[in-house]
Amino acid sequence: MSCVLLVTRDPSTETLVERALSASGHEVITVRSSDAAIRSLFNVRIDAAVVDSAIGEQEVKEFCDWLRGGNDSYPIVLLAPAGARWLADLFPVDPGRDEIVTKPCDGKEIRSAVEKTLDAAGGARPAVISIGNLALDRNSHELRGDSATVQLTPTEFRLTCYLIQRRGSIVSAEELLEKVWEFFPGTGSSELVRSHVRNLRNKLRIVTGGADLVQTVPRRGYRLP
Repeated sequence: MSCVLLVTRDPSTETLVERALSASGHEVITVRSSDAAIRSLFNVRIDAAVVDSAIGEQEVKEFCDWLRGGNDSYPIVLLAPAGARWLADLFPVDPGRDEIVTKPCDGKEIRSAVEKTLDAAGGARPAVISIGNLALDRNSHELRGDSATVQLTPTEFRLTCYLIQRRGSIVSAEELLEKVWEFFPGTGSSELVRSHVRNLRNKLRIVTGGADLVQTVPRRGYRLP
């Protein structure tokens, strides 16, 4: 069974997609925004995403860029009206991997597009995220390295996933508070971030034999090289 993430605010689209895919044995997880979709990827292993263009151009771009920019690269099915001129810029289709389904559409079209992308991607994805010699298990939240295996807390797991997705980029404490802890912009304490980063560093040192993988960039944030 494959797990498909659906991003839509439209109840009729939600019902249509869930019925079509559930009937074929797929699990469907529905969220209402790109932010909620990104957060869900910290805790759930998906195999494909169905994105309703009605959530808005900016949210479509944000989420699709995220899906294509990280350690994983998920196949995407975009539901969009005919003649949506912004599609070419915001959603350049990866031939043979992504699909655009023109709205209005029926369940059969959606199911066919999803299964086509899953076949092209080789089916269900592994539950382990790899980064160098480290392996992060999405299901058990275990972090394994050459020297040891440690158990991450739920927050440490989400923090690690986010740093991996943004690998090479500087991530501010404010961004982490919004994306990992789900605080509203401008709220939350940077000390909370520092405390969890410190704990995560200690566990990373255990599994790597002493390496300090999370870099602090003074007055700017953190980076996973």
